[in-house]
Amino acid sequence: LKLVGVVHACCAELCAAMAEGDPGASPMAAVEDGPRICDPGGGGQWLPIGAQWENEMNPRLRMILYFAGMIYSFLGVSIVADTFCAAIDRLTSVQSCARVGNSKRFKTSPVWNDTVANLTLMALGSSAPEIMLSLNDILKRNFVQGKLGASTIVGSASFNLFVIIAVCINAIPDGEVRVIKETGVYAITAVGCIFAYVWLLFIVAINGPGRIDVIEGTMTFLWFPILVVLSYYADIGVLTTTNLKAIFRRKMEASFEDEPKTWLEKFKVDNHREEDIDEEERARRAAEKAAKEAAMAARQKERGLSGEGQTQEKKPLCSRLRKCCSCSCRNCFRICMRRKARSAKSEEDKKDDEEKGRLTVEDGEELDGEEEEVNSYLADPAIPLLDDDGEPLDNEHGILTFTTFSMVIRASEEESKHKIKVVRKNGNEGKVSCKYRMEQLSAIPGFDYEDDEGTLVFRDGVNTAEVEVTILAKKPGERSDRFQIVLEDAEGGATFNPDYDGEEECQRLTIMVANKMRAGRGITTFLDRLLNLDEMRQGTALWKEQVWEALYVGGSKEEQDQAGFIEWMWHLIWLPWTLLFNLFTPPPAYLGGWVCFVVSLGHIAWLTIIIGDMAELFGCVADLDDQITAISFVAMGTSVPDLFASMTAAKQDEYADASIVNVTGSNSVNVFLGIGLPWMLAAFYWRIKDGSEFEVTPGDLGFSVIVFT
Repeated sequence: LKLVGVVHACCAELCAAMAEGDPGASPMAAVEDGPRICDPGGGGQWLPIGAQWENEMNPRLRMILYFAGMIYSFLGVSIVADTFCAAIDRLTSVQSCARVGNSKRFKTSPVWNDTVANLTLMALGSSAPEIMLSLNDILKRNFVQGKLGASTIVGSASFNLFVIIAVCINAIPDGEVRVIKETGVYAITAVGCIFAYVWLLFIVAINGPGRIDVIEGTMTFLWFPILVVLSYYADIGVLTTTNLKAIFRRKMEASFEDEPKTWLEKFKVDNHREEDIDEEERARRAAEKAAKEAAMAARQKERGLSGEGQTQEKKPLCSRLRKCCSCSCRNCFRICMRRKARSAKSEEDKKDDEEKGRLTVEDGEELDGEEEEVNSYLADPAIPLLDDDGEPLDNEHGILTFTTFSMVIRASEEESKHKIKVVRKNGNEGKVSCKYRMEQLSAIPGFDYEDDEGTLVFRDGVNTAEVEVTILAKKPGERSDRFQIVLEDAEGGATFNPDYDGEEECQRLTIMVANKMRAGRGITTFLDRLLNLDEMRQGTALWKEQVWEALYVGGSKEEQDQAGFIEWMWHLIWLPWTLLFNLFTPPPAYLGGWVCFVVSLGHIAWLTIIIGDMAELFGCVADLDDQITAISFVAMGTSVPDLFASMTAAKQDEYADASIVNVTGSNSVNVFLGIGLPWMLAAFYWRIKDGSEFEVTPGDLGFSVIVFT
């Protein structure tokens, strides 16, 4: 390490010479002179805690203790990073289920785009320790450059690109291959990864060496949303090489064909008159205009905007006013008659009508007991499913679908069971199967319904199967909720109905669990509609469960009874971190995962403070420069969670996007957020304070960036 430090210092002088060549350059910023963190009178943010007696310890013993403390802090980061990623998984798994018009159809789509989620939430989750460390390194020194933040970012990028990708390649089972599916997103993140460090080198060592102004700091941060937007458009198929080539080709053709090539042609275009057009062109334009007028007239007639003998003529103003007034009078008369009829009913009938009307508006279906309206087109196996041209879809093994687009099941004070029918249409040859599962929306498994999953099997010639759903009891005044039954992974040659929610990938039946027991608008009803009390109860139960899991070896009493010496040893090593985080970190069930997300981010923040102090103490006692410590030990420790996450993805996922694209995206986010955010804040701070610029040391950082790039 000392040899690396010497080589690093010698080569860094080459980059520092660029700053010395600028006569207007400000003196390079450095940490204020004073005792080092390990010397008497020195100290960090929280450490050392032993003060004088700690300084009197044997230096070698102190070095071992600080190194062990730094490694143990990395273990804590890995644990809280897992919780942080669990919260992100909960956030990104939220589905938006919207009704299609006034029909009974629903359209389900993820709230988060996968690419946007990977570059924002997932990248923030995997790079949070580095980003927090870099931000804290600037803030704790009152916006003066430190040695840990930027060097940790560069070291982490090297570890990600070289070590993690190498481990992922070797983790793939023998005989298997992983292919990058979203090549457009990969290309953008890979280019962004290299561009990020080229840009960093440019602003540090070339453009005003040693100084970061407000524009440079702000642009470094703004490259992050630009990267997200470009990746999003590449993911949805807008920003592709084919589209770019087509746009470029159209512009070239337009520039060569339409642009006047001589002065005479330009004069003719500027002084163009109708009589200059020949008869053939005039006839063509007249025919085109007539066709447009005919199409407009047909469209108006179809929409009811034109009368029996009218095409382009507008109705008189008084006629339209007369029609509007008559419609308003009829509507008012209907409303008055409705109110009169409603007031004549008894109080009990009035409540029933209001409940029935509410279900009709919110749920789109009226049910009595367990009766449900069945769509004959979907339910009858003898009626084939048709394509857009009205022709039967061709599949001799069958097309699987539900018998209705949505359902309403009324819950009561007692548990009830319901049979959901699945049909096989357009063919029934051979044995086919598919898997089914429940997916929560606002309904909570264990409180509104019983979660279940399994496999439906259709034998040769069989057209129907059933899924049993258990609806749990509801209390008076409890909110109505929704969940879905999902069919997926069809086997045996069967496919899914393309004209259904989920299309050919899966089938999603939306079920509304309606509470027929109404109650007054009390505080419980208000809180249930605001927070979903069942979700709060689920979160409380999971919180108790995770605390007990932290106490038991292996997570349960049964596992603890069979645990050996090695399991007990690892349990005792991990126990302080697992118990601390499981006790003070709520599970992702609360508020869709946002509470767990914020609390986990707070844990990472205070852990990075300890890691920063530990790294400086270790480097000070071992006589290593802080940049050497940051670019090696700290960078490796903060990247270990990424290593295991990417290695698991390389083993289990079908494609390499989650492992390889995560590396390129994480490296870009590290620079744009981990360096861009603190440097932007520092640039604004010094501009507002005394009109100066934020100063950095270009030599060491520039050398590291050159080596990596």
